[in-house]
Amino acid sequence: MKFLTFSTQKLFTLATLLLLVTAPQFSLARTAEEWRSRTIYQLITDRFAQAPGQENPKLCSNNHNEAEIRRYCGGTFSGIISKLDYIKNLGLDAIWISPVVKQMDNLTSIGVGWHGYWAQDIYQINPHFGTADDLKKLVQAAHDKDIWVMVDVVANHMGPQEKLPPRTEQYVKAYSPFNKTEHYHFFCLITNYDDQGNVEYCSIGSADDPLPDLDTENPAVISELNNWVSWLTREFNFDGIRIDTARHVRQNFWDEFTRSSGVFSIGEILSENSGYVASYQSHMDSTLGYPLYAKLIKLYTNPNANMYELRDVINNDRNAFKDTRILGNFIDSHDQERFAHKTQDKVLFRNALTLVLLMDGIPIIYQGVEQDFTGAPTGNDPFNREALWPSSYSQTTPTYQFIANINALRKVVSPSYYTSLSIEAWIDEHIYAFIKEKVLVITSNYGGNNPNRDLVIQGNGVWPTGEVLVNILKCEEKITIDGSLNVPVKIDGEPKVLYPEKSLKGSRICGL
Repeated sequence: MKFLTFSTQKLFTLATLLLLVTAPQFSLARTAEEWRSRTIYQLITDRFAQAPGQENPKLCSNNHNEAEIRRYCGGTFSGIISKLDYIKNLGLDAIWISPVVKQMDNLTSIGVGWHGYWAQDIYQINPHFGTADDLKKLVQAAHDKDIWVMVDVVANHMGPQEKLPPRTEQYVKAYSPFNKTEHYHFFCLITNYDDQGNVEYCSIGSADDPLPDLDTENPAVISELNNWVSWLTREFNFDGIRIDTARHVRQNFWDEFTRSSGVFSIGEILSENSGYVASYQSHMDSTLGYPLYAKLIKLYTNPNANMYELRDVINNDRNAFKDTRILGNFIDSHDQERFAHKTQDKVLFRNALTLVLLMDGIPIIYQGVEQDFTGAPTGNDPFNREALWPSSYSQTTPTYQFIANINALRKVVSPSYYTSLSIEAWIDEHIYAFIKEKVLVITSNYGGNNPNRDLVIQGNGVWPTGEVLVNILKCEEKITIDGSLNVPVKIDGEPKVLYPEKSLKGSRICGL
């Protein structure tokens, strides 16, 4: 296969950008401010939906068949288009799609690059998913339904080559445009995640399958990556980028990279340390909320955990981050053990989901959460990256309806909901409640063990005496604000989302 040289590639990129500047179909880039009110559905293209008329429903339907699920399962861009209403009806108005670039197709001991994180040619679209035109049609179809599209991008590394010595001429000639040894760091594997230099310079992966680490100090590599992300977002009209392995590249590299993208950026910094993760928000718009995620997993899968720890992480995040209201909140992802594998208690699951969907930040729902996927047998990669078609894309499962119901409320609240910070309304060892605008959210980690507790939560003047609040998760439950402007509630373990009845009229929520 013939590869473009760096000089040729740059000419191609500049010419493409000149054409795009005058292209009338290019929409305005979406900013962090505009993303605040969005709710994201994370999907893996290969596992979300197969092409209409070409479905093979048996392929990858057995999640215990590890050899099969480590290879391509047939998901495509046209498949996503065919199921956009499934996402829309869930109340979601943005999708985060896995990387779209051409992958190394060689088989390794852990499969092939169906997930998108093993790039071979960053200027070519993965043919397993469709053509460049198919990808453009997907973005346009999503936009037609007011669904924004965020694309996953990788600037840290390229794909592995099984048992070949890295950073040799024979090794690097497989890649485009990074086909010279000087485009890569000298090879070493990360051995100490507490050593930032080791994390940034050395390779992730294994000794047999290392992911060659791009030299993001090399001016030629820097320029090419910036040109590429600019081309990618403009050529396909993406609304945002999710940055993979952001902590593995020096922080100030991301300054120009995110500016070049011209769209909202959110980075993956896998750490529970609020201060460490927050330091990256000076170089990109947002990050995934890993510190909050780690605490949610601990608190909402274990009835013996202490909810005061949730107060601590919220305060730590607010002190550390520039803006917690645009962090990505989640309880499931393709990189972490499925929540439903950690606990089979659906009440705990609903409490955690409620907090993710209504707490400060941008909620992210990973595909399969709405179908109660567990990632069996281990809950982890690759089993937590299940094909979705065995679910028949049911829109009647209790969890699907639960998410859709809360998202319906997100469409009703005033715009200031997304710019305000939540106010703690109650906390004890098992309960965390907060007020955000006119919404009262009550969560607990009792799970299926009904505590049958009576609480009086201070309303702090948010609602007047006599105001009727409806629990949108249990419509028959209505609470009247008492003479002291407080909210008397009965705690039964299930989450509560209370909102003024009069403000729900015309929304169809709870039949109003």
